[in-house]
Amino acid sequence: MHRFTLPNGLRVLLAPSHGHPRVAVAVHYGVGFRSEPPGREGFAHLFEHLMFQGSAQLAGGEFYDRIHRLGGSANGTTHQDYTDYYQAVPASALDMALFAEADRMRAPLFTEEALAEQLEGVALEIRGTTLDRPYGGFPWPLLPAVLYRSYANAHDGYGDAERLRSATVTDCRAFFAEHYAPGNAVLTLVGGFDAVEARALVERYFGDIPGRPVPARPDLGERAPEADRWAYGTEPGVPATAVALGYRLPDPARDLGGYLAHTVLARLLRATGGQGGGGPVETSCGFFGPLDALAPETLVVTGLLPPDAAPERFVERVDAGLAHWAEPGAAGHGEAVRTAVRDLALDHVRRHDDLQTRARALGRLELLFGRPGLLAELPDLLADVGPAEVAGAARALRGSARAVLVLTPGAERTRPAPYEAPAAPGGRAGTTGEPVVPARAETLTPAGTRVVCYRDVRTPLAELRIKAPLGPDGWRDPGRIRRLVYEAQLRAGAAWRATGHFGTVRVTTDDQWLEVSGHTPAERAGDWLRTVVGTVLAAGTAAANGPAHASVSAAPAATALQRAADAALRLRLLPGAGNAAALPGPAGAVVVVTGPGDPDATAALVTRTLAGWSAADAVTPEGAAPGPADAYGEDTVLTLHRPGAAEAHVTLCAPAAMSTATEAADYLATAALGGWFGSRLAVDRTPGLTVIVGRDTVAAGHRAYLRAWHEGPYRPHTVGELRERVRRLAREPFTAAETDATRIFCEGQVLSVFDAQETLADMLCQTAAYGHDATWLMRLPRALREASPADVSRAAVRMFAERPLTALAVRTDAGDLTETADMADTDGAARVPGGRAA
Repeated sequence: MHRFTLPNGLRVLLAPSHGHPRVAVAVHYGVGFRSEPPGREGFAHLFEHLMFQGSAQLAGGEFYDRIHRLGGSANGTTHQDYTDYYQAVPASALDMALFAEADRMRAPLFTEEALAEQLEGVALEIRGTTLDRPYGGFPWPLLPAVLYRSYANAHDGYGDAERLRSATVTDCRAFFAEHYAPGNAVLTLVGGFDAVEARALVERYFGDIPGRPVPARPDLGERAPEADRWAYGTEPGVPATAVALGYRLPDPARDLGGYLAHTVLARLLRATGGQGGGGPVETSCGFFGPLDALAPETLVVTGLLPPDAAPERFVERVDAGLAHWAEPGAAGHGEAVRTAVRDLALDHVRRHDDLQTRARALGRLELLFGRPGLLAELPDLLADVGPAEVAGAARALRGSARAVLVLTPGAERTRPAPYEAPAAPGGRAGTTGEPVVPARAETLTPAGTRVVCYRDVRTPLAELRIKAPLGPDGWRDPGRIRRLVYEAQLRAGAAWRATGHFGTVRVTTDDQWLEVSGHTPAERAGDWLRTVVGTVLAAGTAAANGPAHASVSAAPAATALQRAADAALRLRLLPGAGNAAALPGPAGAVVVVTGPGDPDATAALVTRTLAGWSAADAVTPEGAAPGPADAYGEDTVLTLHRPGAAEAHVTLCAPAAMSTATEAADYLATAALGGWFGSRLAVDRTPGLTVIVGRDTVAAGHRAYLRAWHEGPYRPHTVGELRERVRRLAREPFTAAETDATRIFCEGQVLSVFDAQETLADMLCQTAAYGHDATWLMRLPRALREASPADVSRAAVRMFAERPLTALAVRTDAGDLTETADMADTDGAARVPGGRAA
């Protein structure tokens, strides 16, 4: 890491990762809601919104537009002691990103119109996070007002929306002049760049910003409470009492070892604090995460209680947990502490593998503590925490006073009185870098499973993914599959927890695939696979009776309706009757593993372990081929009736083979038609109608689709209008400008999956399941650049204009069924009377 300071006081951190195709840029300013003066509660957060509303050379929404056109992302957040602004873009756009950040550090624009607009936006955000949701404001921002007594520490960082409306443009300019000086900021770059070249760009864009005096940090010091402080509120429409405890943490700037011991203790309390019944206990060091604020900071313990449980019993459970860990020599403490330390260290490494998260953490640690190197040092520092240190932390908390916030079920919402204080007196984007093709190994098991292993040394963890097609019987009965998946998740989760190893196992289905995903230390990959084979893959014929569990079927309304429509199409594509649905066998499945291990050795391990997953574990797939040639047809409209649904949905789709030879052009054509905010369907839009275009797999074949939805009852003419509209737009050749804008956006989106090992594993598994070779994802950015407008135009016609477009309609009324004869069962599969597929 390269660290230097410009003459105007701006601190700069450069953390190059050679060969990475993207770069993250973060700017931290030393101002948060603890910097707000009395009478200006919530102003720091409002100001964060205003910083995206234009600057001297980037007016209006141009800041976001330039980033989104590249497939990048940008955001900002406000915390107790800092505000950060961050973006991730292709590495070639670093020049543009630095120009934009420097322009708003130098001369942001504040207008009456922008202020009024952002006041409305902040009011909606406050309402959505604190007023409209159950237990709103719990534990933050309610708990600080119970634990602390000084204005800086106790007041509500969101503020009051109506009071904020008194803010003026003059107030905004004064706040910027006081707090947004270069000397009060840290600029951080992480990703694919050359340090020498990056420093030159930083000096070019930021070096001439005038320096200004840096404000003193607010006085945050106050005495710890001498007795417990309790506060109460009520919440309508909830069945459980919510309790939050707040403890003062050691100052990490003066006693980092003590702070980390409390961090380990918080992890251990999740297990012992929940003993004796009464529901789980959640803990957090800091309201927004560890090492996210200056002292005083808070250790938070929360829980939801059964209706008959008193909050005092919850406090007693936490006290019992502290007493348990206050004895360093007790049986099992050494191993438990080592496990907690290991899990915290691996969590830390995995979380900060992400490009933006790493940039934000480095800048935050520099700004607050002057120690960006802590990011790399923390795993070793945690390893120094043992049972004695944890016992010392537990004894300290047992002997200290705390805050207790209680929200009980009640007829109306009440809250503790908020803290009140007297009001104070009057560039240019070019081509991107190429992703590095990692060392890899690929094999096909005797049972027909494709295994692909990649070397990724960013973390000590293995990311593991399994994706298997459900097969005809599974596609015919998605409700039964969901029940089987739910039972498999219970078995796998329990078995993995019983091993005591770090990591997760997650079993899911989208009604097309069975997907198993998770992570674990690389040396435990074999244990993870054996757990999955024993509890999921080799248990495919396990019984599943009764209705689907709520956690399986619960999904956003739009997603549920789309899945029901796709289920109807699968039934049409699968001729004849089938057998009882079971979880799939190994034929056609894909296993992807990324991690620091040798790819060949990992592939051999996977192959050996999967030997326990045999074709006999699932019903032999018969009739896997698509249905008759007229399964997709111009005159086909499959209608599902969902009376009372809030939205009507229409899907138009046609078969569309996926081929590496045409993939880049197909990808761009789909996006250019309706896959990004600059697409034709986004520009040529119908008010009230949301339309997206994509490609996926249904049953045994690939398809291109258009999905549309609108509020209110189904309109039969929508199908014909959408067919004509998408064909008209698909037949019109794409211009070079359209193709180039779409390419830049899509290339940026593809490169974003390389930000973290987790997202890379997800996408590698998906591309492998679609039949692409092991290096295709790394070669896709170049292929996108090489696709010509003519290639893209031909792909659009082939997918959306030449073939019949089957319509799947989800109606919100209970009208007549003359358009098509069908009914929808509770599992989302459409059937006509007698059980024949509609």
